[in-house]
Amino acid sequence: MQIVKWKARTSLEKAGLKIVRLLNKHKFQAFFVGGIVRNFLLKRESDNLDIATDALPDEVEKVLESAGIEFKQVGKKYGTILAIAHGQKIEITTFRAEGRYSDQRHPDSVKFIVDYINDAKRRDLTINALYLNPVTCEIFDPEGGLHDLGRKIIKFVGDPKKRIEEDPLRMLRAVRFVVTLGFKFEKNSFAAIKTRAKLIRDVSGTRIRLELDKILLSQNARIGLELLDAAGLLKCITPELIELKRIDHKSSRHHREGNMFVHTMLALENSAPDLLVRYAVLFHDIGKASVKMRQKSDRGGFPYLSTPGHEKASVKIFLRFAQKYSFSRADQEIVGWLILHHDDRTNFCQLSGEKQIKYALEPRFARLLDVWFADSRGNLRLNDLGTVVPGNSPAVAIGEKFLRRIAIKSELLNKFARGEFIITETGLRTGIKIGQILDEVKIKIILGQITDKTSAINFLKKFKKNT
Repeated sequence: MQIVKWKARTSLEKAGLKIVRLLNKHKFQAFFVGGIVRNFLLKRESDNLDIATDALPDEVEKVLESAGIEFKQVGKKYGTILAIAHGQKIEITTFRAEGRYSDQRHPDSVKFIVDYINDAKRRDLTINALYLNPVTCEIFDPEGGLHDLGRKIIKFVGDPKKRIEEDPLRMLRAVRFVVTLGFKFEKNSFAAIKTRAKLIRDVSGTRIRLELDKILLSQNARIGLELLDAAGLLKCITPELIELKRIDHKSSRHHREGNMFVHTMLALENSAPDLLVRYAVLFHDIGKASVKMRQKSDRGGFPYLSTPGHEKASVKIFLRFAQKYSFSRADQEIVGWLILHHDDRTNFCQLSGEKQIKYALEPRFARLLDVWFADSRGNLRLNDLGTVVPGNSPAVAIGEKFLRRIAIKSELLNKFARGEFIITETGLRTGIKIGQILDEVKIKIILGQITDKTSAINFLKKFKKNT
């Protein structure tokens, strides 16, 4: 037991403290448990709060009802009641011991118990098995979580093999905590993951996706993917990424970073903290292993490996992955488009100014620039001085210039680049023609040729005359 300086600061913590006091008033034990305690000790914010108590679910409901606190029976058979206090959702769960996990997610049976020490034995990680009494400010640590927090170690509670077999998603959760907290694995815990990685195939795509999202959004996304690879989890989730290890451009000038898996990891490290951008970067070259490759030479006579059609092949692989792991249709469409156009950098530079503006007006263009930047930086090249340097695509600078122009002209675009305005001034009906005129109006605004209503009307006159 350890005394800490704790004080309820947020509305969530104040609501939780109120519920603990209520349970104490009715002679029940109650503790904050899990992430809220871990994050407090790490000086991190929490957006959820769990309470563990020796009160039975029916008793919890009576206590809440007596205080006029709304609640829902979200998992009552497992001992959980969801309280809604001051607009905050708080899960209150009775101390319990658990039976087998036949479905590898939920226990077949639970036995309600009266002490937190045995309740802690069912939890996943030692750093999540810390119990804080917010009234007395005492922290109880039955599984050595304080020690592991101090050492920055991720360790399963008890037998790591058993914890994983109960719910294989715990393997991904453990990797996520390593990368988001900047911790390291305890050796037996990591070894247990390596021997049971294939069990991740039994977990639903939706649950896996939620953990992957958090890993990819972390500051250490590359480390996370490399850990998934080292643990054998990545080949079970998306084996096509592992195939990139056998693709080497064998160029003396380009892709000096190594094989395409290394390139992908380096690009991921240089990508913007946007989830859809990071998925696009992760999958942008994944089709290279499946297309016919041929050796070519660039203008300087340097050989490199050509992979024609890999963009479409990469989109196809991503869409299979996205359907399996429950991406929304909108997210599938955006990421697929980014992958399909990730190699447009050279072509973009060769377009006319008007065509570049039209491309830049595409709503997904800002994200595409992020993909272009990451892909370029992930390509280590030999410069004219014989030094290996990261790539730097001029298309990114050009694209950013147009995005700045578009932002500056946003007020004019909102006023005159509208279908209603064009229909009113031309008398044309809605249809393809209106869309074409709309594109032209946008381009003229960006080029500074339409600056007010008068110039907009004058430009539209030629379309009115031709109707």
